[in-house]
Amino acid sequence: ETDRAALSRPEEIATVRLRVLHTIRTVYHTPATQSAYEARLMPQSDRDQTCLEFRLTVRPPTPVTATDLPSGRVHTFRLDAPHSEMMVFAESLVETRLQDPFARLPWTDEEEFALPEGLLQRYADYLAFTERVPDDPETDRIAHVARRQAGDGMASFLLTLTRMLHRVYILASTQAAPPALQPAFDQARDLRQDFLHLMLAVCRRQGIPARYVSGYFFPDGHRADIAVQVRAEGPEGRETIPLEGGTPPEASMHAWIECLLPDERWHGFDPIHNLLANDAYIKVHYGQDAADVAPLRGSYPGSLAATTEVSVRIQAE
Repeated sequence: ETDRAALSRPEEIATVRLRVLHTIRTVYHTPATQSAYEARLMPQSDRDQTCLEFRLTVRPPTPVTATDLPSGRVHTFRLDAPHSEMMVFAESLVETRLQDPFARLPWTDEEEFALPEGLLQRYADYLAFTERVPDDPETDRIAHVARRQAGDGMASFLLTLTRMLHRVYILASTQAAPPALQPAFDQARDLRQDFLHLMLAVCRRQGIPARYVSGYFFPDGHRADIAVQVRAEGPEGRETIPLEGGTPPEASMHAWIECLLPDERWHGFDPIHNLLANDAYIKVHYGQDAADVAPLRGSYPGSLAATTEVSVRIQAE
């Protein structure tokens, strides 16, 4: 399968080509039958990147169906014969070209930042709160500190918020989270997800539409120091599980946050690395929270124990 977007751009814009090899192997302790799967593994094509090639291979072999959603392409397939092992291979070749995300930011001097009501209604889904992104008034304290440090303007606020959360993330990843923030984190799940959901909650409480983005991050050979530019097992019945849950961060996909700014464009902010999304990032899918972007999700009758291994390799071409 190949997806080529007819995107016009000046020839002088430098591009980077990245090849991604993503393998997911699931071994079931007892054979699975009548299982259905959804894969969200194909990179998008938009103004900042083009997916030049994409191949999805499933073992045992089975037909795969693709459906295009506004949030990305979803591939579905079924395995009806008993199987003890299932493997998914996703290979992508992506051209990225967002070298200077700071130049894209809309800098304003307004005392208060707010988006037009029509825009807020259009993107109401990304102002809504979810089970993983609760409407917690305590997050207003974080926003207050960021506003005080950033000064005026939504872009400055989001850059400052990204930097603040990155500092706390580094602290929480090496020791216990600060007592004031412990209720926001679920160490049994994924610390990175917790911080991204926290940033979503802060933004949405401040009236900024924000969405959770899955993808890949390839820092090798890129401007890893770009941040210095900152300016101011289950119950009986049909069980559904995300098959990449609990994998080591270095072996799985990455994730970041996109926020809608006054220029009516989405901009990527990564509090895990204290970066703006640039040409080292490959966007795959987006949603209200992490539950919407699971790379591979399977469902089957009954309850099965399984072990999943994930490998992600990215090469520059």
